Amino acid sequence: MKPKVYFIETTTGESLTSLAAKTQKLFDSLKFSSTVKRADLVGVKTTFGEKNNVGYLKPPIVRAAVDKVRSAGAKPFVVETNTLYIGQRTNAVNHLLHANNHGFTVETVGAPIIIADGLMGENDYMMPLDLPGGLSKMAYIAGAAKAAQGLVVLTHVTGHMLTGMGATLKNIGMGLASRGGKLAMHSGIVPQIIEPDCTACGICAEFCSPKAITIKDYAIIDAKQCIGCGECLAVCPFEAVKIDWGEDTENVQKKIAEYCVAILKGKESKSVFFNFIIHVTEQCDCMDKAYDAAFEDIGIVASRDPVAVEKATIDLIRESIGEDFFQKSWPEIDYTIQLDHAERIGLGSTEYELVDVSGRGAGTGKKRAAARK
Repeated sequence: MKPKVYFIETTTGESLTSLAAKTQKLFDSLKFSSTVKRADLVGVKTTFGEKNNVGYLKPPIVRAAVDKVRSAGAKPFVVETNTLYIGQRTNAVNHLLHANNHGFTVETVGAPIIIADGLMGENDYMMPLDLPGGLSKMAYIAGAAKAAQGLVVLTHVTGHMLTGMGATLKNIGMGLASRGGKLAMHSGIVPQIIEPDCTACGICAEFCSPKAITIKDYAIIDAKQCIGCGECLAVCPFEAVKIDWGEDTENVQKKIAEYCVAILKGKESKSVFFNFIIHVTEQCDCMDKAYDAAFEDIGIVASRDPVAVEKATIDLIRESIGEDFFQKSWPEIDYTIQLDHAERIGLGSTEYELVDVSGRGAGTGKKRAAARK
């Protein structure tokens, strides 16, 4: 039987109150309360965005999920991890202060906020992995993510400079890995400097957390020190940084899928996944900048299958705007690698049944794709 993906339409500029109500309607469709046990500790995974970013999901949407988890008898907490790159979310102290500045407090979201990998990313759990065709033999998971008995994953869909598409799989695999896990996923990616385009301004060195960049006549990256986070690519104002978009990003995507398997192990039946196809941008919410939406808002999709919810998101965007947004935004990256690998290692299915709870009609992903042709 194909997994069900539930869809509800939204419109650009729709109120947060309405979006919160639609989120709760999708919870009812998923019958979440029937799978969690009383007093289960359930993490509500989201992200708080960077300082000047505006695309992240706002507190009322997170609160809607928290309230549904609590009404099911479980104990919700909002969960996130620290970042590798230098920014507002590098350590738990700054991270929580930043969350507060963006409106995320116990009062607004209705639950405590826990930085799952500890003060500086030191709280991790090592899980051996043996997956068909897998690259990761050990997964390093944020401690609180491992301890959680269920997960509600709330994801703002965007493009991404390393994976092409940033949605549920990345939100789980990268977003709930410890610092060691993030390092393992990025290993092997070493950006290169395009010397004629480099002005030696020093911005990349300023934002390089492992201090792998020195500035002389142009920026020089120490491959042994580089952790592959891609921050230099993101901050360079002169497009003087390049990355090999071939094997390197392919491996990142595969490792993300493998980490999803590790993080969800033992709580597959108590986890649900929401993709918000609203204010979609080419760049992700980790960027310290406000980006305009690339197209009008489409809706929210939710499923118990993390692969199906990704594929439905791709199909709905293509159906709505008439092209593959992620491929167009990042033509150097084959973003479908993450889905194909996730399906191959048993994480979920790219075949699904779409159930429209907003009166638009339903069908399977396969039929909708055929209809587009």
